[in-house]
Amino acid sequence: MTLFGLAALVAAGASLGLGLSFGWLTFDLLGLGLLTVVAIGLAVVARPSQLSITREIQPPRVPKGSPAIAFLSFVNRGRRTAPVAVATQHFSGQLVRTVIPKLRGGERGTRAYRLPTKQRGIFDVEPVELTRRDPFEFFRLSRRYAEPERIWVYPRIVALRDLATGQIRNLEGPSSDNSPQGNITFHRLREYVPGDDLRLVHWRSSARAGALLVKHNVDTSQPYTVVVLDQRPSLYTEASFEQAVDVTASVLVAASAHKSPIELRLTDGSALGGPRVHEVTPLLDHLTGISADPAGSLAAQLLLLRQARGGTSLVVVTGEIEPRDLPAVAALRRRFDRLVVVSIDPEDHRAPVEFPGVRVIVAPDADTAAAAWNHEALT
Repeated sequence: MTLFGLAALVAAGASLGLGLSFGWLTFDLLGLGLLTVVAIGLAVVARPSQLSITREIQPPRVPKGSPAIAFLSFVNRGRRTAPVAVATQHFSGQLVRTVIPKLRGGERGTRAYRLPTKQRGIFDVEPVELTRRDPFEFFRLSRRYAEPERIWVYPRIVALRDLATGQIRNLEGPSSDNSPQGNITFHRLREYVPGDDLRLVHWRSSARAGALLVKHNVDTSQPYTVVVLDQRPSLYTEASFEQAVDVTASVLVAASAHKSPIELRLTDGSALGGPRVHEVTPLLDHLTGISADPAGSLAAQLLLLRQARGGTSLVVVTGEIEPRDLPAVAALRRRFDRLVVVSIDPEDHRAPVEFPGVRVIVAPDADTAAAAWNHEALT
């Protein structure tokens, strides 16, 4: 009930009270009239709704700033004409409104509206609310339609050229165990681990060794890229951290363009993907919901990579470069064919940074970093 309706109800009660107390017929009629109007308003609002509304959001995953459209489909399942209504829903801290036109009995309609996608994140889109009012503005009743949905507003993707290794991969087989395991070239025998294909078991050698041995096959030509995002907030402003996330997402998309395996590591300790992962969507989903993490350690992640299998390219995305970071990256030269550090530093006024064995790009934002990346082509 609105304040206006409450005031009308109080006035009706007061008029009836005065009329009954003093025998004033005029006040009795006034009170009964106000009660009748209030009852009519309540009946209008409380009657069952014959309006049915469904919603579909396309696409559910969209880069920051790109259109995400909500389609409302509605039908009046009753015989009476449904008046013009305003449907509202909350999304990303904003109230989005769309007008539903007057519908005759059995009539259908569709409306589309754009959801705001200026901010990266994983958002729950709440159901649509339709508020019914009586003609006298005494009562308001809100009903909810459609199911809650989730939308991923991805980091902005800037166009990057494919990563190059600067080397020709050995087509006869790798020189170490760092090559990603595959099914093209036999490399060696190793002990069986749970999950290995039993068809790869070498039974004769297993019998001699007294333990299950399997063939370790490798793909010596397929590139494998590892991307590390430094989340330490001390290296960024709020805006530059978002730019670093954009660069990270862009590198992942570029590296996976030809269905090459990719891996994402964050200084909060999380790691997704790997030598057998070719799909970038789960990595972007995770990246969409991250934030800065003061407890993270880039040095710890680089140390873990020294114990890992290695790959073709390692790309480290960070903020302002700390002196100890580049030597720690360079220590991985035997694990990766190419080492790249992208520093997003809004105070980029220093001389170009150089370090043996590491390609360093320092830029104030993602677009400038992409221009430098594509200009040099990383060859």
